[in-house]
Amino acid sequence: MQTLDLSTADLFVAIDPQRGADILSLTDRRTGVDVLFRTPWRERADAIRDGQQPSTFDTKAGWLEQYRGGWQTLAPNAGDPRQVHGAPLAFHGEASVAAWSVDDKTEHTARLHVELFSVPVRIDRTIRLTGPTISIIDTLTNLSTTALEFDYSHHPAFGGAFLDGTCRIETGARRFTSDEQTTSIRNPGSEHQWPYAVATSGDRLDLREIPAPGSPRELFGWLHDFQAHWASITNLDLDLTARIEWDGELLPYAWLWQELNASDEFPWYKRARAVAIEPASMQTSGPGRRSVLRLGANVRVEIPISVTLESATRHSLKPHDRSE
Repeated sequence: MQTLDLSTADLFVAIDPQRGADILSLTDRRTGVDVLFRTPWRERADAIRDGQQPSTFDTKAGWLEQYRGGWQTLAPNAGDPRQVHGAPLAFHGEASVAAWSVDDKTEHTARLHVELFSVPVRIDRTIRLTGPTISIIDTLTNLSTTALEFDYSHHPAFGGAFLDGTCRIETGARRFTSDEQTTSIRNPGSEHQWPYAVATSGDRLDLREIPAPGSPRELFGWLHDFQAHWASITNLDLDLTARIEWDGELLPYAWLWQELNASDEFPWYKRARAVAIEPASMQTSGPGRRSVLRLGANVRVEIPISVTLESATRHSLKPHDRSE
């Protein structure tokens, strides 16, 4: 597998253009910590990418078998297989599995693109590293005269040493709604004022606190009603914060997924420890699930997002954080 590597004095990033332009590594050079999640079957997934035969061609199981962790782009579908504009879409959509073309690359920047088959959309991507920040700008172009509505989501999953120790989530969201199929929250599909929710046991959960290793939790739902579109995970022991910021006009939600050694069935079997905060154009489920991403005939839009890795102490002193 040949990766596309970018670096600064603060960051190292490894990208796989041949499958979804996955970001497979996001490493903070100060601490040496790769903040992204790696699946327990990462070596197998890499081998399949290098030509080994997969064990299944089921769209969901097949996607998961080749899932290495990291950061994906989900479009034009996020979640279970469904139809969009008559196109049968596989689990998590075409953009997350398609090969992207590399148009240009320097030490700090890369430009890629992909033209989707399932919907007539081209995505032109610019990735730029500036100090401790990776920024991505995706330009989506409707190549047809048909108005389109489809899902679009960034799927960065965090894990490894970054989730060891005392970890905490902060966000500009004011509400959290649990997914209708979640098993950890009382009254699945219920809405809660961030950061509190009610567990199935009746205990109050403070969703800012990520359970320590050895304390299992499964959680799925979405953050919404943002004052400002940002979220962060901080490891207090490492003095390291990963802060995500994005434009909320087309991505008004952020899916919140936690798999912390809790699910005892396929594919996790209590072997995975991951937290994902996923800016998205739609909710995870429910009668109101509909993407706000709508492209008119030949319309082009830009979707920016950034992740900054920095000292939690230094970050807490910034003026814009004090005002929040």
